[in-house]
Amino acid sequence: MAELSVGEKVTYFELPDQQDYPWSLSGQLETGPVVLVFYRGDWCSYCNGQLASYARHFEEFERRGVQLVGISVDPPSNNARMVGKLLLPFPLLSDPEGELIRHFGLWDAEGGVALPSIVVVDQTAEVRYIYSGSDFADRPTDDEVFAAIEGLEARIERITGGPEIQVGAAQARRSIRPDKRPAELEQLTSYYRGAFYTTVILKERFAGWGRSGRKAFREVDAYQKMISRYRKALEETIELKRQET
Repeated sequence: MAELSVGEKVTYFELPDQQDYPWSLSGQLETGPVVLVFYRGDWCSYCNGQLASYARHFEEFERRGVQLVGISVDPPSNNARMVGKLLLPFPLLSDPEGELIRHFGLWDAEGGVALPSIVVVDQTAEVRYIYSGSDFADRPTDDEVFAAIEGLEARIERITGGPEIQVGAAQARRSIRPDKRPAELEQLTSYYRGAFYTTVILKERFAGWGRSGRKAFREVDAYQKMISRYRKALEETIELKRQET
């Protein structure tokens, strides 16, 4: 299937969540719009930061009556650890061979994972917003996502039609996930501290380039704001976990 575009209807699917329970798009759409977050995996620093940021601002999704779900090739066992690590209040689904991801045209063939993407689906199963990253660090701002879901109506309605793509829990355990170690919280915060100081240096250099450096400055500034947001969300997560103990 070619890449999704705004205005298209999405294919109904059913994938297992981190507890091996089946999660059905048509079933979820009966109660409200859905935001599908396609991410690379639990080993990806930017995916961890993005999901943690959404988790710490989850009330913004709830206030708008929108449901949130993450999707990757990671098996349910990895997803369960990810939910616990980041204290995610939303499920993570396993698309073990990337069948759904490929069907939506959001596949990174070189990496063997999903392109970092956001798909907002209204209750008629119509795509209302889509963002597909051009590289592993290319993510929309939280404000951009919140703006995309603003005004979407949530109501109770009956939706018919079974899933065209369906994966069971046993199949989900046979994942093509890259052989990489999951990122730990302490590693993530250290990574973002280092990345932040690098952006400070680059912004100072680009600012001295005059007109030729303005575009580069704006790109680095946007990146700096993103990693600052992710670092803050991860630090808040660590503090919440400390309070639990």
